Amino acid sequence: METLLKIGGVLAVLVVPIILSFLNNRLAHLKHTQESKTEALKLANDFEEKGLEDRSALYKDRLAKSLFNNDVITYHEAKFFSKYENADYWVKEYIKISGMLKLDRDDDGTVTGIKRKSHWIYFIFNFIGYCACVSIGLIPFVIMNKYIQIITEFYGKGMPLVIFLLIAIPSLFLVVGYLCLRYTEKYASCGIFLHDFYTVAFKIMKNATEINDSEVDAAA
Repeated sequence: METLLKIGGVLAVLVVPIILSFLNNRLAHLKHTQESKTEALKLANDFEEKGLEDRSALYKDRLAKSLFNNDVITYHEAKFFSKYENADYWVKEYIKISGMLKLDRDDDGTVTGIKRKSHWIYFIFNFIGYCACVSIGLIPFVIMNKYIQIITEFYGKGMPLVIFLLIAIPSLFLVVGYLCLRYTEKYASCGIFLHDFYTVAFKIMKNATEINDSEVDAAA
């Protein structure tokens, strides 16, 4: 019995601090999460203030970056996506391929729509370039034994520059092929995003009170 008490005391000394540390970390995480949610609600409220349009472009851009926790998005982009349900998701997906997209704007700079920037012909050229460059770059691997034999022969002749070119040129083609592949992937991702956005994204309509107010103002 005495032995069990000693073992229990040792275990308590070892386990209790671990449990307390875990609980403290958990509480700190919950507190941080709650504070983050509160701050996010405050930012969303500031973003919807009527007087925000009168603030400087720098202030509005920084508010938009803080609201969506992204250093790339601008105020007008954020304002456009805020009109849609689940705006955080669409902004996150938009940022991934924003370089492939072009924004439609009205006279005051307000974003009215998004569309693909590059023509489909660029996709074809890059896909063909990918196939051609990778095919050339993989030649040394296809004829590995023969290629090593050629390199060995030039090495025996004391021609290191030729050996360097035999290694560098296929490597360069592989790099160019990879860049072409990356472009085709982004082009495809851009098409998927645009299709999903204009098919699935739900635009939040004004509530009945706002609609009635606008109708009254129009009638007046």
